[in-house]
Amino acid sequence: MLRRIRNAAILLFTGVLVGTLLLTLAFCLPVDRIRENVKVSLYHMLEVRSDEEGDERRKEWLSLKENFTESLMVQNAFEQVEGKNPFEHAMYIYHYDLSDGTTWATEESLSLSLKEGTEGMHLREYSKYWHGYLIFLKPLLMMMSWSQLEIFWMVFMLGMTAVTALMAMRKKEPLLGLGVLLAFLFMKPLRIIISVDLSICWLVTLISILVLLQFYQKLQARDWLEGMFIIIGMVTSYMDFLTYPVVTLVFPLCTLLVLAAAEQWEWKNSVLRLFWICVSWAGGYIGMWGMKWVVAELTLQTGTLRNAAWSVITRTEPLDGHESFASGISRTFDLILDQYDRSWYSIVFLLIIIAVIISLVVVGLKKQMKQALPVLVCALAGTMIPMVWLALTQNHSAIHCWFTFRVLGASVFGVWCMGIISVKKSKYR
Repeated sequence: MLRRIRNAAILLFTGVLVGTLLLTLAFCLPVDRIRENVKVSLYHMLEVRSDEEGDERRKEWLSLKENFTESLMVQNAFEQVEGKNPFEHAMYIYHYDLSDGTTWATEESLSLSLKEGTEGMHLREYSKYWHGYLIFLKPLLMMMSWSQLEIFWMVFMLGMTAVTALMAMRKKEPLLGLGVLLAFLFMKPLRIIISVDLSICWLVTLISILVLLQFYQKLQARDWLEGMFIIIGMVTSYMDFLTYPVVTLVFPLCTLLVLAAAEQWEWKNSVLRLFWICVSWAGGYIGMWGMKWVVAELTLQTGTLRNAAWSVITRTEPLDGHESFASGISRTFDLILDQYDRSWYSIVFLLIIIAVIISLVVVGLKKQMKQALPVLVCALAGTMIPMVWLALTQNHSAIHCWFTFRVLGASVFGVWCMGIISVKKSKYR
C-alpha cells in the first residue's frame, strides 16, 4: 500500500511539474502568426453560416462540429493579455468576450476580437481546466491556417484509428481491432474526427490501446500497469474538457483483460486487480485536475479552488426539477439514449449481444466457465463503469448529452471484449 501511494505521488507531482512547464512554454510562443492563420479562416470557420449564398455542404459540416468550444480553444491559443506573463496565462487561460455574465459568446467574440480588437470586451478566465491541448494547438496554428488544420486533424484521427485496428491484427488480436471499430461507430465517429475538442479522449484512448498492444508483457513483468493507468487518467484531465473521459479507462481496461485472458485468474486477485486499476486511473484523473486548482491558488491566488469546488458540487447534484439523486437518473439515461436516433444502432448492438451469448454458451459446453468467470466478471464490471459515471455526473451528462453519450461506446466495447475472452477461454483446456 505504501509503495502504491509513493509511486502514485511521484507520478502525480512529476506530471504536474511537466504539465505546468509545457503549458508555460506554450504561452511563450509568439501569437501574431496564430492570429493571422485564424483570421484568414474566419469565413470558413464561422461566417459562412450567415451567408445566404455560402456553401451548403460547409454549413452542414459546421452543424456537426462543436463550434462554441472550438472557438474558445482557438481564442485561448492566440490571446495575449498585456502585462500578464506566460505563467499567469497558463494558470488563468485568458480570453476576451463580449459577455460579462455567466454565459460566453465565444464565436462572436472570436470574430470581433480578430477584426476590430478587444476594446470594450470583457477579460474572462477559464482556470478550472488545464487546457493542455494548447501545447499542440498553438504550434499547429503557427504552421497552418484553421482550414488546413481541420483537414490535417481529420486525416490524423482517421490514421490513428486505422493504425490501432491494424496493430491489433498484427499482434494476432483481430477481434480486438474489430471491437475498437464497432465501438467507435456507437460514438458517432464523424463528429469526433472533425472536431478537435471531441477527439481528445478518443486520441488518448487509441494511444493507450497501442501502448498495451505493444508493451503489455513488459508492463506486466515490471508491475507498471497501475502506473500506466495513473498516467492515462492524468493525461485525460490535462487535455480534455470533461467530454467523455471515462472511455480512456474502460477501453484500455478491457483491452488489458483480453490480452491477459490466457492467464490464470483467481477471484480474489481478479477483484483486486480490477480495483487497483480503476483506483489508479481515478487517482490520476482527479489528482491531476485538483492539482491545477491548488497550483493556481497557491501561486496566484486565482480563486480557482473555490470556484472549481462549487462547479463540482453543481455538476454532481440532482438534475433540475428532481428532488433526489436517484430520481434524475432515469431522465439522464433517456436523454443519453435519445442520441442513438437510427435503428441500425439497435440492430448492431443486438447482433453483438447474440455473438457474445453464443461464445458464452460455447465456453459452458467446453466446461471452461469456471476458469473464464473471474475475468468475464471483471469485463462486465468494466462495461458498467460508464453507467455509474452517467449516474454520478447526471447533471453534466444530461445538460451536455449530445457529447457525453459517447461513454456508452466504451460499454459496447466491454460487451464485445466479453465475447473475445469467451472465445479465447474456449480454446484452453
